[in-house]
Amino acid sequence: MANTSVTLTSLDFDTLKQNFKTFLASQSVFKDYNFDGSNINVLLDVMAYNSYLNSFYLNMVASEMFLDSAQKYDSMVSHAKELNYIPSSNRSSTADISFSLETSGLSGSLTIPKETKFVGTNSNGSFTFTTDQTTSWSSSNSTYTIANLQIYEGIYFQDTYLIDYNQEAQKFIISNPDIDTSSLTVTVVEDNGQTNTNFTQKTTLFGLKSDSEIFFLQAAQNNKYEIVFGDNLFGRYPKNNALVIANYRLSKGSNADGVSSFTLADNLDLVNNGSINPPLNINVNTNSVGGALQENIESIRYHAPRYFATQQRAVATDDFSSLILSEFGGVINDVNIYGGETLTIPQYGRVVVNVQPKSGTIVPEYIKSEISNYLLNYVSLPTRIIIGDPEYFYCKVSANVQYDSTKTTLFSQDIKTKVIQSITEFSNTTLQAFNYDLRYSKLVSMIDSADASITSNDTNIKMIKRLAPLLNYSTSYSFTYDNPAQVENIGEAGYEKGPKFYDEPVITSSSFTYIDKNGTQYPLSYIRDDNYGSLVVYTLINNTFTVLNNNLGTIDYSNGKIVINNLLTSFYNDYISLYMTLQNKDIIVNKNKILIIDPADIDVTIIQTVM
Repeated sequence: MANTSVTLTSLDFDTLKQNFKTFLASQSVFKDYNFDGSNINVLLDVMAYNSYLNSFYLNMVASEMFLDSAQKYDSMVSHAKELNYIPSSNRSSTADISFSLETSGLSGSLTIPKETKFVGTNSNGSFTFTTDQTTSWSSSNSTYTIANLQIYEGIYFQDTYLIDYNQEAQKFIISNPDIDTSSLTVTVVEDNGQTNTNFTQKTTLFGLKSDSEIFFLQAAQNNKYEIVFGDNLFGRYPKNNALVIANYRLSKGSNADGVSSFTLADNLDLVNNGSINPPLNINVNTNSVGGALQENIESIRYHAPRYFATQQRAVATDDFSSLILSEFGGVINDVNIYGGETLTIPQYGRVVVNVQPKSGTIVPEYIKSEISNYLLNYVSLPTRIIIGDPEYFYCKVSANVQYDSTKTTLFSQDIKTKVIQSITEFSNTTLQAFNYDLRYSKLVSMIDSADASITSNDTNIKMIKRLAPLLNYSTSYSFTYDNPAQVENIGEAGYEKGPKFYDEPVITSSSFTYIDKNGTQYPLSYIRDDNYGSLVVYTLINNTFTVLNNNLGTIDYSNGKIVINNLLTSFYNDYISLYMTLQNKDIIVNKNKILIIDPADIDVTIIQTVM
């Protein structure tokens, strides 16, 4: 029965109860009835509570029906499945090691089998690493050199299933959600053990026949994954009573990153029918890196529709990005794609793929190789792919912050700490990825909002390039800040070129020990420009400004292009910071450049005022 007294604009408990009262009061049967009486009041509470639960439940159900609003992982997985998107699983951290083995009684090659165990430790605890394939090594004597062996965090596990045609819609669920799906192999044993077939994972129906021995992988409920076989039209379904063996590695994700030393945990004697001494020292060529945890809800929400838009081909830049992030999302944080024709020296017909790792700054070479090989399956033309690294630039932030001491009980040091934390948060949330520019207005607003007592701030920013030249070897550089330098009075008439520098420099550096052409070393040397486009090296001798090299390189003030020739140094502290004063307050980045504000480059001065 419709009644205009029932209001449906609000569904909270109190409003619902009041609506029920209003409705009943409008009926002649309940005219002048006391609705706060004990009996009917309880009934109204039950009705309101039930209506509230129903409205809440229906709202949640409706939310889970859409990719944009789903909050449960299982719901998100279901929507992703419709887009043929597989959420990335845990990824094993990987290390590259080399070592030598002394043997006796061994003839022929030495075998290191798949699943050979190594143990390493970091601040998170002890981790077991294993080999992912069997390798053989040869030697002309009793010493075998094992070079560049890749080991993966995690131990191997095995699930077995029996094909039963009597079960409708039989499912093959991987039992452990900690699987690294990249390690999954599926073997089908048929004809009472007489036939063993390795099935290959596929992601599309393209090129499949009725006898193709393949399987698909899809996400399942409870953070697990499911193996799906063909239907005898696109891919062969195993025979009845066949045994399916799924072998895979269990991973603890990024917790195992950063392991820098390993010991061999397995005895290789029995495998090789000889005596093998454990290695005295294992050289770690690359510390463990690349571990990742299972993809979360927000990542799936973002990547699934973009992956679907690629339609299994790489043509547009978004196609390359989506394919890489869907396959390597556990290792890769960000990707930037552009054509080779935009390079300084154009390379037509090429695609440049710059990848930023989730941990560290540079992606290991083996991952770059995997990305390149993976993309070859999706390019529509014989495009040549260039895998590149990010070029990192840093920002020197100098902020004079005023605060009203009457509006806070904090000390100035506490205010300073909060400002530094605010600037660091700004870097973490708005920078540190491709095509993320630094917007000055947003930074100063972030500083002002660090504490309610802050009244204003005067902030200056310089762009930093960090150099790490080889010690005692001449090193040359060529790079571009891609932002114009501050050029007031540069080269203006009346200013001398040479050892007298009247203007403030555009380029300055941190200190280092410079070696001149005669081999003389000068501690506390610096680089700056001479206001005319040349870079010089200088030092202070007896508090006198002394030029050591007046032709170290050049700077193009219009775009910040730096050329440094034959820089020779014997000492610097981690790196040499090269600071450039900018013409504009905003810093724009493109192509392979990434901006970072390192806490070490933040300088905050707190000024107390009383309003």
